[in-house]
Amino acid sequence: MKLHQLSLFCAIVENGTIAAAAKKLNCVPSNITIRLKQLEDQLDTKLFNREKNRLLITPQGRILYRNAKDLLERSMDIKKLFNKNAEVRGVFFIGALDGVLSAHMPSYIVNHRIKHPKVELNIRSDNSLSLERDLLDGALDLIISDGPIEHPLLSSSLAFKESLVLIVPPSLPETITLSLLETLDLYTFRKSCSYRHQIENWLSSNHITPNMVLEMESYDVITACVSAGLGFSLVPESILEKQSLCKHDVQTIKIPELNTNDVFFVWRKSDDKSDLIYDFISESVS
Repeated sequence: MKLHQLSLFCAIVENGTIAAAAKKLNCVPSNITIRLKQLEDQLDTKLFNREKNRLLITPQGRILYRNAKDLLERSMDIKKLFNKNAEVRGVFFIGALDGVLSAHMPSYIVNHRIKHPKVELNIRSDNSLSLERDLLDGALDLIISDGPIEHPLLSSSLAFKESLVLIVPPSLPETITLSLLETLDLYTFRKSCSYRHQIENWLSSNHITPNMVLEMESYDVITACVSAGLGFSLVPESILEKQSLCKHDVQTIKIPELNTNDVFFVWRKSDDKSDLIYDFISESVS
């Protein structure tokens, strides 16, 4: 069954005869007669009683007309969704690193919602490996993750310049030795976190083994534990700025090998011309 068939059927009901419907639709009556017969055959239902030159709609025809009319009106609404002059619409799924989402994105998300109220924006946080996997699987349309990401199916552009710093308890001497880190616990996210990979590789290359490695998936909890003298961590510097931490809360140490970790917008190459992605990125860099 096609919308065109239903449209012809509705035209017959509204104009009273096949000839009048044909005149209204600017087509030949025989074409409408054939389409009406096909529709009745498909539905296995008589839609009109034929009496001489008249068509009298049946009860089945009336219920079909009610539903067909509603369906045709909704089909017109669907066409209007993507009219060139219409507001941008869509159901848009974005994933971001937790630190990026809390430190960089709030104002951009607010601006985007104001500018594009018809876009259903859904945002969640996760680690970089999970974000990339969900992007490739189609569960996400855009991710904001550390990079750059080199993948034949993905495109990316720089989103934010980000620096990583080692944070240690304020009670430690201002000039600490690496051996002191072995007396402390390492607070970090799960193993799929790229920041964890970086700090663990750096510790291993310097033959440092923390007292324990504790997974705490919250920067607020991590910085609180470090501030209390319980351990150390590697975190984005923007997180500390957001939390307004000062030297009395934690000490920060910049490690050259760990200092830079820029953040990128990443999307599937098949979406290179997506208006939703372009608008979101443009909002963020404007």
